[in-house]
Amino acid sequence: MKQMKFFLVALMAVVMGMSVTSCMNGDDNHNVTMTVPVKYNFGSFLMGDATTKLVPTTELGLLDGTMYIISCQYDQSQVSANSNSIPVTLLSTPLCIDPKDGESLRPTKTEPNKPLYTLDKQQSSLVYYDKNTIVLTMPYWVKVTNSSVEESELKKHSFCLYYKPDEIESNATKLNLYISHRVEDGEESVTRSNFTYAYRAYSIMTALDAFKTATSGKLPQYLVLKAETNNSKDELKDENGETSVEYQYAFTE
Repeated sequence: MKQMKFFLVALMAVVMGMSVTSCMNGDDNHNVTMTVPVKYNFGSFLMGDATTKLVPTTELGLLDGTMYIISCQYDQSQVSANSNSIPVTLLSTPLCIDPKDGESLRPTKTEPNKPLYTLDKQQSSLVYYDKNTIVLTMPYWVKVTNSSVEESELKKHSFCLYYKPDEIESNATKLNLYISHRVEDGEESVTRSNFTYAYRAYSIMTALDAFKTATSGKLPQYLVLKAETNNSKDELKDENGETSVEYQYAFTE
């Protein structure tokens, strides 16, 4: 199955977690390149430690979102050990990863009407911005027109996240989070035979609070992503379509 090389695919470093590389072509080269989830903060970007600020060396222009993925570079020799403000050169346009209307975490089930392509860790991922915020990379089926995906096609897709409070038992160690992929085609019949990636940052605070309530204050050891998937065609399977993947939850109070 052919995979389209869209702009978003250039950010697939996020699939492997936060990407940080040094380009050391000689002792005098101290450039560090990274692709990271960040929070927009009045002309700069705040990393998940809530103290480190990435300040672009060129004007950003108008950004109306909150959470972004950025690819950037900075000179390590120009940053002191205790600095919490780092000047960076942006390598691409910041990608907004805020949930769309109706996608934010909820405690009630949302039925999918389309599958994700896969939850395999080689092609999808969960990374942490902070202890309450996860960033998901999700491959999904799309319609391609003239070797590209039109904005009208992207707008049809939504990725709702939900959890089930009633399934959290007092001795639970894993918190299940469900992804529901929905597409609104109306009366139109659409053929989708390629896939691309959706990036979303979700607050999971309410699910963590529900987990702590059920387990007398404990946090989960693992987050388990579950979704209906099909890497053969853009259809929900009649049975055995739900797949799952575990990620360690490494935070403590």
